[in-house]
Amino acid sequence: MKQLSPKAILSSLLLLLFLFLAFSGALLHFGKTGLIWGFARHSLRDAHALAAVLICVLIAAHVFLNRRLYLRELRALGSRKADDAKAGGRDEKSR
Repeated sequence: MKQLSPKAILSSLLLLLFLFLAFSGALLHFGKTGLIWGFARHSLRDAHALAAVLICVLIAAHVFLNRRLYLRELRALGSRKADDAKAGGRDEKSR
């Protein structure tokens, strides 16, 4: 049996938490006072806040696990900006 990678598990958890936050946020925003789908409003608000903290922790872990990729992309972006600055107004074809 093939094992799931930590990145796949992390991405799945991020997706589930995002969906929960979107759904619970919509319920809290549009729901009336009292019970919302059988949940007390304050309980749903507490669960929403906890999910927000968890997603922040998981995003930090995601950035940490993918730091090499992010650094490569930032370097490529920086070198592209430097190349564009060096070209300056020399590109007459675009005018």
